[in-house]
Amino acid sequence: MSLARGYIASGEFNGHRVPQHIQNQIVKSYCDANNLRFVLSRAEYWINGSTDCQLWAALNEGYKHIVLYSIWQLPERETVRKEVYKHCITNGITLHFATEQMRSNASDKIFSEFEILIKSNLLILREIGYNDHINKLKDLCINDTQPC
Repeated sequence: MSLARGYIASGEFNGHRVPQHIQNQIVKSYCDANNLRFVLSRAEYWINGSTDCQLWAALNEGYKHIVLYSIWQLPERETVRKEVYKHCITNGITLHFATEQMRSNASDKIFSEFEILIKSNLLILREIGYNDHINKLKDLCINDTQPC
């Protein structure tokens, strides 16, 4: 059974805030379901404008599996994400994303797919009229006889 370091956030990510104990429970459940031995999570914090200090600490500890609570906890800046991907490929580290039930392998292709997912989400969030779209979706849910 391989060891897997958990990685959670102490603050907001992707516009959401999830209590640390909930993040840890989900990361541990993911590890259990994927035959990984959970090693206590590193909790990210904000320091000097950087939110990836603990991620780099986890990546440099020697674990071959890092289980993030969510893909949205990857660094916001694309250049930093690409450094993370390169480090993982070079060092044979698998990134796991517990809530999305996704994981990487040692290929550029999977990281390119992660980037497509991340960038498409960013485009949607930055879209002009985003709030109008959300309100229309809420109206559909409220006016529909079936629950959303």
